[in-house]
Amino acid sequence: VRQVNALEEEIAALPDEALRGALQAVAGRMQQAGFRDDLLARAFACVREAARRTLGLRHHDVQLLAGQALLRGRIAEMATGEGKTLAATLAACSAAMAGAAVHVVTVNDYLAERDAADNTPLFAFFGLGVGVVKEDMAIDERRALYARDIVYVSNKELTFDYLKDRIALGATISPQC
Repeated sequence: VRQVNALEEEIAALPDEALRGALQAVAGRMQQAGFRDDLLARAFACVREAARRTLGLRHHDVQLLAGQALLRGRIAEMATGEGKTLAATLAACSAAMAGAAVHVVTVNDYLAERDAADNTPLFAFFGLGVGVVKEDMAIDERRALYARDIVYVSNKELTFDYLKDRIALGATISPQC
């Protein structure tokens, strides 16, 4: 949090193209070195500034901590109103820019669609494609959406798509499961 806040003034002074370039540069380093704290600080500072410009929202310290936890493979518990949707954009942008497949999992189709729509201006700023997988979509449409940089999907849809893929590939589920 201290590192991100220390970079805020420097990053805020960058024009849009330089801001995009700054995140691209740190994303390239994250591909090689992983999500190290020094690299995440610069990435999060870039995403925070882009969110301010595109969404009119600025990530707070608790959201920075949540974004870091997500990139560490942990769960971040946040109270109602602490900004889970915005916090997820830190991890989603950073990971997607570094070339990782990003799935933002929500509890229902409504939230998946709403959150994707709310955050699309931020993702578009960095040239990231967004998909929303919902109930009753055709397999080809789902496949195309899952190929996007960032995919919003409900836990139910993701689980059933995983199981359908396993069956289609001829894999069986172990009875010890």
